[in-house]
Amino acid sequence: MRSLLLTLLFSGWFFSTNSHAQDAPLSRRGKENFDKAQKAWQTRQLNEAMVLFEKVEETDPNNSEIHLRLAQIYELQKKTELTRKHFARFVQLRPSDPQSSSAYQWLGSNLFKEEKYDSAAVYFEKALALSPPKSGLARLAKKSSASSRFAQMAMKNPMKVHKKSLGDTVNFLNSQFFPVMTADDETLIFTGLTENRDENIYVTHRIPGGWDVPEEISKAINTTNNEGTCSISADGRTLVLTACNRPDSYGGCDLYISHKQGNEWSTPQNVGENINSRNWESQPSLSADGRTLYFASDRRGGIGRSDIWFSVLKDKGQWSDPKNLGPVINTPDDENAPFIHANGRTLFYASNGLTGMGGFDIFLSEKADTTWTTPKNIGYPINTQADQVGLFISSNGKKGYYTDDSSEKSKGRSLLYTFDLPDSLQNLVTPTRYAKGKVFDKKTNKPLASSIELYDLKRQEKVAEFSSDTQTGNFLAVLNKGSEYAFYVSKSGYLFKSLTFSVTDSASSVNLDIPLEAIEKDRIEVLNNIFFNTGEFTLDDKSKVELNRMVEFLKNNKQISIEISGHTDDVGSEQTNLELSKKRAQSVLDYLKKSGVEPERLTAKGFGKTKPVAKNDSEENRQKNRRIEWRVL
Repeated sequence: MRSLLLTLLFSGWFFSTNSHAQDAPLSRRGKENFDKAQKAWQTRQLNEAMVLFEKVEETDPNNSEIHLRLAQIYELQKKTELTRKHFARFVQLRPSDPQSSSAYQWLGSNLFKEEKYDSAAVYFEKALALSPPKSGLARLAKKSSASSRFAQMAMKNPMKVHKKSLGDTVNFLNSQFFPVMTADDETLIFTGLTENRDENIYVTHRIPGGWDVPEEISKAINTTNNEGTCSISADGRTLVLTACNRPDSYGGCDLYISHKQGNEWSTPQNVGENINSRNWESQPSLSADGRTLYFASDRRGGIGRSDIWFSVLKDKGQWSDPKNLGPVINTPDDENAPFIHANGRTLFYASNGLTGMGGFDIFLSEKADTTWTTPKNIGYPINTQADQVGLFISSNGKKGYYTDDSSEKSKGRSLLYTFDLPDSLQNLVTPTRYAKGKVFDKKTNKPLASSIELYDLKRQEKVAEFSSDTQTGNFLAVLNKGSEYAFYVSKSGYLFKSLTFSVTDSASSVNLDIPLEAIEKDRIEVLNNIFFNTGEFTLDDKSKVELNRMVEFLKNNKQISIEISGHTDDVGSEQTNLELSKKRAQSVLDYLKKSGVEPERLTAKGFGKTKPVAKNDSEENRQKNRRIEWRVL
């Protein structure tokens, strides 16, 4: 707000010499000093102009021009009391003059900073009334008036937020900022500023009772240049960071990407000219699966001075041309520091162009299909009159992490804090859970690098795609609460594995160790995402995800034929179960055949209740026995 106000205060005024010709004539002595002061003012000799204007004030205290000039000079010199004195005198002498609008705006802003919101609103309304319609000053005055009302209500109804420092172990530098975490809340990554003014990226891991001693994330990432303002994928294996003035950069600050295999990070690579321009690109935020990148940029084609943009990773590893998030999110002012929550649909970001507590506030917007909801100020005391940027919300939606340098304990340092999200904010953030585990060869126990795809069965669409670590076989996938998922793990030369599970409130995570079997004769896998109504053999629409995956596998492995077998629990007669299992197996075969799989490669059999995999003594075990299997012939 202050930078825009300064621009408005002085554009059009700096070289004005007759803005108040209707003032009473100056005395002879006053006129001499005024002319000298004006020349100094026009050549920007501000100290000389100040002394001369002060002399004019002594002889002609009721000349409004003198008070205007002195207010402008004192504002540039950051002498608040004197600025206020002369702007107040100026509007007193010229209460209805259009040029008083900027003075009213400044006086309102000054009162706003002192938390005198009622009085501030009065001055903002006066500024709005005198401003040219649709002008920058009118827009600022209108926003400031709304912010006064908002701030007043926010202060009267603060959220219950009790921030807590992450401690001296983590806050070991004078400045540490922009914290990010992995989805399991076990790894914290942040930017730190050393005594040599070198920005580096640091990492620490959760230990009993707190956090371990931070270390530089990697010598492959940190250099003698500045690296910082990073984002990490949910599994902690893809890092996007900001680096400036590198030989391979397209502009001043570019985005770079690094991948982790085992314990080693790759040398960061410029993400390319599709994203990086000649302008400023910074403050990245990766979606949980690492395939959508949000960032701030002042590139051409935006709505304001800096906007939030996004890009999607295409199949060949290239990032799509960035798209602006549009006028719902971006304003004619500045938006930056985007953070997309692990749920993939809650966006937090900083803006000084929306109604708030002053300066940059943090706002929240929800993605519904392809549109974003109207941004909501997340409130006081997370947002204050100080600039707030860089908020991170844990994947379970319970904790927030951010930087603060405004508290008395900070003593001018930028420290990392955490707080429990109040209920009012938790209700706005859909929490996520996660599946975490390891993919390995069933026979040798060797870790496997595999492709993993996550499908939402209700929507019948892929919601994430990632891979297990080439050295450890480890993976982590984010799951949205209340969804029903199909989980597919595949690797060339192996049978693909399908799993199914629902995410409930009671389960914070799903642990999955996944053994894959090589493609060999008589190897069997279960199709876990084939669904029928009770007692029926017509395939449910949710089964199409699994069946299409089976079709793709068979088309990629034309050398094999398979047997599809149906199995039931022990409820009902033996003959009824046998017939039902045969018909269900045949329904699967028919679907594969219609999808282009050669009929001679397919066989269907029904075994009824004769081959249970668990005792039929509970509904959970009976569900395991009701299954479709496939066997390599």
